[in-house]
Amino acid sequence: MAADRILINVAPGETRIASLSGCRLRQMTIIREGAENIAGNIYLGRVEAVVDGLQAAFINIGLARSGFLELADARPHGHDDVHNIANYVAEGDAITVQVLRDPAEDKGAKLTTRIGLTSRDIVYRPGQPGIFVSRRIDEEVERRRLTTLVEAMADDEEGFILRTAAAEADEDDLARDVIRLRGLWGAIQNQRDQAKAPHCLYSETEPLFAFLRDHGGGNLKEVTADNTETVFQLRSFAEDEMPEIVNRIRAHTSRYPLFDTNDVEAMIDAALDPLVPLASGGDLIISETPALTAIDVNTGGGKERTTLELNQEAAEEIARQIQLRNLSGLLVVDFVSMKRDEDRQAVLDTLRRALADDPLQSNVIGFTRLGLVELTRRRLGPSLAGIMSDGLPITVKSAHTVALEALRQVLKEAATTAAAEYILRAAPDVITALDGPAAAARRTLEARLGVAIELESGSDCR
Repeated sequence: MAADRILINVAPGETRIASLSGCRLRQMTIIREGAENIAGNIYLGRVEAVVDGLQAAFINIGLARSGFLELADARPHGHDDVHNIANYVAEGDAITVQVLRDPAEDKGAKLTTRIGLTSRDIVYRPGQPGIFVSRRIDEEVERRRLTTLVEAMADDEEGFILRTAAAEADEDDLARDVIRLRGLWGAIQNQRDQAKAPHCLYSETEPLFAFLRDHGGGNLKEVTADNTETVFQLRSFAEDEMPEIVNRIRAHTSRYPLFDTNDVEAMIDAALDPLVPLASGGDLIISETPALTAIDVNTGGGKERTTLELNQEAAEEIARQIQLRNLSGLLVVDFVSMKRDEDRQAVLDTLRRALADDPLQSNVIGFTRLGLVELTRRRLGPSLAGIMSDGLPITVKSAHTVALEALRQVLKEAATTAAAEYILRAAPDVITALDGPAAAARRTLEARLGVAIELESGSDCR
């Protein structure tokens, strides 16, 4: 089910975006100062090394760690039968690449030479002929309508992907997007001709606006932000990209915190818990590791249900948790054992339907010989637990996360009680974070309140 509300909490040090379907949290995005993502950015890079054994190249794009370009992402369109990366890149070459995945830990950014420029309705793919329609647009008549419209606009050397939101678009909407994205690509090429590698040619839309672009479909009833400047920025963006939702963007006016009044804080805490209860009395156990995410389905001792019914219920909840927690890469699910092939297929069908509206292209592969279900999901940034726990066990919030929560509590207190100064007492590692990675957020809050925030360390606080 698509989101019908988007709530945006802007606080010192981070912006949190929650999308809800009814009263349930569907997706949570956290944007922290100093940790902005670069996925979607386009660079003029310099080839530093070509490694035949890996069939990959390392590209200097101006970051601390070189980007990684695999053979499949280096091939031009129509060259799938050539299996040597040296046919396409050589050491010292300047090449245009786009970031598919942000750098993570000891890995550089994952790159591609197959460029895609995104709007709400379409993805423009220069040099990659072909018209493709989102699989979530399942009505054949609508698929043919969209394909026919865009085929009439496309040149021989360009391709388009019609996104799910395009189902609401008319010919003028699509033509406007095509013209704008062609112009953007032309500007990028002109800049490339004048630049010296490494150089950033294009920065992807800011995450807040990209979230609105990707989730602001026809089901969206309201977008609420608790920061006046953010409301103004969102309306300005929407006027250009999606004018039909401008009047749905509003400011939160209550003196009570936006996330508290909608129970979002409690739902975020639940999303960090490895144990997920099911309505039937069963549960899921979600275990994130560097290599994969394992999800175990347990029967519990609740309502009498068939194994098939329990697994189908679990499949729907697993799809929600995957998107809510931003689980990606390789995932394996251990459903309750089923003997009948038709029951297994029914569970796979349920899981695929529940993931059909996932913008990160989940791929349910099927059951392995050991009875586990394998699926993959495109990686775009760290998981929710990865952001909030800094690699600690997922039930433990990092000192940085607790420091930002503490600043939000000061802001909440200041809304009801004016004071000449505020004293924040916390565990030593949280105080260290408030003087370190969260120091800029603390200074921002002090400037906003016009008073100082004194820090006190207490070993009994945690």
